[in-house]
Amino acid sequence: VNISSKKKSDFLDSPYGILKYESGVHRVQRVPVTEVSGRIHTSTVTVAVLPDVEDIDFTIDESEVRTDVFRASGPGGQHVNKTESAVRLTHLPTGITVSMQDDRSQHANREKAWKILKTRVYDVKQREKQNQLSKQKLELIGTG
Repeated sequence: VNISSKKKSDFLDSPYGILKYESGVHRVQRVPVTEVSGRIHTSTVTVAVLPDVEDIDFTIDESEVRTDVFRASGPGGQHVNKTESAVRLTHLPTGITVSMQDDRSQHANREKAWKILKTRVYDVKQREKQNQLSKQKLELIGTG
């Protein structure tokens, strides 16, 4: 797996560079226009900010990925029952699995699944790299 960025400043100016620290659970409090008594409504949402892998140089060796094709489930009638259009990709070193059955075409599902798999594997590799740097800093600094 190769990971590199064009320029560090280009990466920081991207939407991912700006929003990467916004991942997590967010709480929204608002008073809806339709609320007559003025009560506050609270909602929560989980946000995952992942980079678009096309913006960086990142490749996964195809020998590290197992590809399974199967029949999609859900509505679709006879077409769903007869064609194997769903795709499951498993990245063997990390165990990350992506299943895709959104489209009627196996090729389109495979393309979408590869894009998601690349993004997820890249995120795992970045976290491992970040953890390793954190350990090195802690070893250098010590406990104070």
